[in-house]
Amino acid sequence: MEIVIMLFVLVGGSIAFSAWMKNKSSNSLPPVAGHEEKDSGSHIRKCLACGHEGEMKTWLANYTAPKCIVIAGFLLGYVPGLIFLAFYWGKYKCPGCGAVGKNQQIENTGPVAG
Repeated sequence: MEIVIMLFVLVGGSIAFSAWMKNKSSNSLPPVAGHEEKDSGSHIRKCLACGHEGEMKTWLANYTAPKCIVIAGFLLGYVPGLIFLAFYWGKYKCPGCGAVGKNQQIENTGPVAG
């Protein structure tokens, strides 16, 4: 039991310390002001498995099944939950075929103002 608590403290402490150092550093970017539209986590991407082009949502943030798997991983042991979370963090799910992580962002080819 003490080992699990020690893992929580070490991992959580290191994450908190790195976030604190990043916010404290002088070369960090200032926050963007006046951003009216909230990021919904969906982006225009192309699936490499089926060729679907369109909006795709991140798998962990927008679907219930991976959230349940992460919670079960943390309940069964801290390390399996972390491994699953690290492996699927930032992966997008194709609405056409259901493939996770097999897509790429479509480049914006429109004219650039300025």
